[in-house]
Amino acid sequence: MPLQRYAMPEAPTPRAAAAPAWRLVVLSSLPGIRSAEGHWLLPAKFVNGMKQYVERWTGTVVVGLQAGHEPSGDLDNRQWNPSELPFEVRIVDFRELAGNGGPLLRRSILLVTPNHLLYGLGQRCREQGGLLVANTELTLTTQLQIARSVHGWGLSLLKTRLWLLLNHRRALAEIRSAQGLQCNGTPTFEAFGRHNPTPLLYFDNRVASELCATPKEIEARCEALSRRRRLRLMYSGRLHPIKGVDHLVPLARRLRDRNIDFELRIAGDGPLRATLEAQIAQHSLHEQVRLLGTLDFHDQLMPMLRQEIDLFVCPHLQGDPSCTYLETLCAGVPIVGYANEAWRGLQRLSSAGRVCALGRPGALADEIEGLSTNLDALKALAMSAREFAIQHVFEVEFERRIVHLQRLCEAAELRT
Repeated sequence: MPLQRYAMPEAPTPRAAAAPAWRLVVLSSLPGIRSAEGHWLLPAKFVNGMKQYVERWTGTVVVGLQAGHEPSGDLDNRQWNPSELPFEVRIVDFRELAGNGGPLLRRSILLVTPNHLLYGLGQRCREQGGLLVANTELTLTTQLQIARSVHGWGLSLLKTRLWLLLNHRRALAEIRSAQGLQCNGTPTFEAFGRHNPTPLLYFDNRVASELCATPKEIEARCEALSRRRRLRLMYSGRLHPIKGVDHLVPLARRLRDRNIDFELRIAGDGPLRATLEAQIAQHSLHEQVRLLGTLDFHDQLMPMLRQEIDLFVCPHLQGDPSCTYLETLCAGVPIVGYANEAWRGLQRLSSAGRVCALGRPGALADEIEGLSTNLDALKALAMSAREFAIQHVFEVEFERRIVHLQRLCEAAELRT
């Protein structure tokens, strides 16, 4: 669905007045692991997210997990007594549910990320009084980019690409069968929106409105830059090849070679940390590039972005809808990034930064150099970033998603 046809929805009024008491079922890819004492192993971030659904949904909320034995890699995994959880957790056989349905579908609206084990669930919902809403994040293009990054070139990549191509056709059929579609980011909205009668575009992020930069903070930051003239750049996220992190030192070298006065802060951790440390030492970049490690999101990262950073560098080589984009814009910090699907679409809507040729550190350097000598343009981008992001903070986007689900339930009531 072209973005030109998409009118950015206004923030909905808090809670629909008469939402039908349908059950909300979230089918998650997390493994269902329960201790001998009956406690569930779940990431704290997931539990906190589910609590947001419970607070806003008028019916019961159920989480469906497939039985598992190997914990997920989430660092915040912990044991939860069922009495601590305001939602029900059930073990669900995805293949059985998609093939035969069951009582879980009756008067339930199911929020599901496309999964090959669940293909056919849309039809089961139609037959058994349920509603299916697909929640999408990755296009086929992005999935293929990720596969190339993980598998390199060879037979393994060929097999994975073939599976992804075949799976994509089945995923599209399921999206067409679903009663609703929620798209995290512009890429899947553009790719899948036309295949479903009720698509919703949203931008996932963790920023509440009180964490957003104020116009005064942006003014102060720009005023400080005009006096100091040392451009403060930042990257935050996983230090992983798929995020293009190995392009940061080549970028820094180009900026130094052009006699640009800058500082690049790199926040996060991952498999490339040691490589970055070695490259910084090899090229004598200690005065320009600093590794900060992992920062606390609320107490360290967001205040630093709001008050101390002029420009965010985003070398992501693939188009997954990272929370980084909206969280950076909420801080009133413009982004200079590669033209992956996610940033390309978001930049068109927000006018909050610059898009560069994919995979070319020199192109990033060109844009940064241009903005380093045009502080009025940099300030305009910062204000555009804040103006767009304030309309899409966490509470607005989450409420928009809930209202979308409620309206699908209301429409189903009218049909019965």
